[in-house]
This record gives sequence, structure tokens and C-alpha cells, in this order.
Amino acid sequence: MKKIVLLGAGGHCKVIIDIIRSNKNYKIIGITNKDNGGNEICDIPIIGKDDLLKGCFDSGVENAFIALGGLEDRGIRNKLFNMAKVLGYKIPALIHAKAIVSSHASIGEGTCVMPGVIINSGVCIGKNCIINSGAVIEHDCVIGNNTHISPNVSIAGGVKIGNDTHIGIGSTVIQNLSIGCNVTIGAGAVVIDNIKSGVVAVGIPAKIIREMI
Repeated sequence: MKKIVLLGAGGHCKVIIDIIRSNKNYKIIGITNKDNGGNEICDIPIIGKDDLLKGCFDSGVENAFIALGGLEDRGIRNKLFNMAKVLGYKIPALIHAKAIVSSHASIGEGTCVMPGVIINSGVCIGKNCIINSGAVIEHDCVIGNNTHISPNVSIAGGVKIGNDTHIGIGSTVIQNLSIGCNVTIGAGAVVIDNIKSGVVAVGIPAKIIREMI
């Protein structure tokens, strides 16, 4: 198995470990974190701070994955992703063995697809995304980089979603809509109109409640 190091020690890391173990393609050599090491997550050691990553790469570990959820500040995931790329790491897409992904869908590097997800034909998902448990993404959707589709979200066909956007748990997006970049859609929202970039929208139907700072 290829060796891989995980960046970020939190609850999301546990799910990434499960995805990797479901496929048995990689051996996890450890987890780096913003703090010092000394503990473990799901029997995987936290080996120390992120500044250990260069040494890991130089020792022959060629693969890395961003295991930090980063809901409060989506820029943190981007920062870690770009840091790993600069160091030379390969960042694979990770798809749980119990996800259903069409052979005619495209999944970008660094994106994780969790159990119970359905991704249908013609879907294109960007880099460093989280497609969370039980989400359904119908045909011909396009999802930008560093975007989080939360558990049990339903996205109908032909929807376009921009970079750095969060679609809240249990939300529904009807067909052929466009949601911009840096958008937050609240939990349980039903999106029936296009949503411009840089806003928070909540409710049934979803309405913009504020501009993002």
C-alpha cells in the first residue's frame, strides 16, 4: 500500500481514516496538527505539528490528505491543501467503498466522498471538497473547489455551485440553479432561485439574510 499522511486532527479526521480503511489503498503513517503530537485518533498517531510535513515527504511519503473539516473558516482547508501541493505531495480523491459514484463523473484531487453518497452521471466536482454522508448529487451538476456538501443534501440535475461554498445539512436545491462562490446555505433550506456570491441564505424557500464580510 502507498503511504499517506493526514493533515488535521479532529472529528473529520476520523471519517477520513474510515474512508481510507474501506478501500485499503493507503497506509496512514500519521497525522499532523497545529499542536504538538502525543495522542492518536482511531489508532493512528498524531506525530506532531504541520512543519513535519517536509520531512515526511523527504523520507518517501508521497501522498497527503486534508483531514480538517474547517467549517468555521474554509480558508484553513485551502491553506493546508496549497501547502501540501507546494511541498510536492500528491493529494488523491478519497471515495468510501459504500458510496455510489458514476463512472461518468469527475472528482477532483483532495475531495472526499463519504458513505451513502450518490453522485450521478455528468457531475464534475472540484478540488478539496467534502461530499458528506448520504448526499445526493444528480446528473450534470458542477461543484467548485473547496466546497462542502453536508449530510443528506439533495441537489437536483444541472446545478452549478461555486468555490468555497457550504451547503447546510438536509438542504435541497432544485434543478438548473446557480449558487455562487463563498455562499452559506443554512441547514434544511430549500433553494428555488439562483443565489449570488458572498451571501448567507436560509429558510424555505431560501432567502438571503446577510452579505458575507
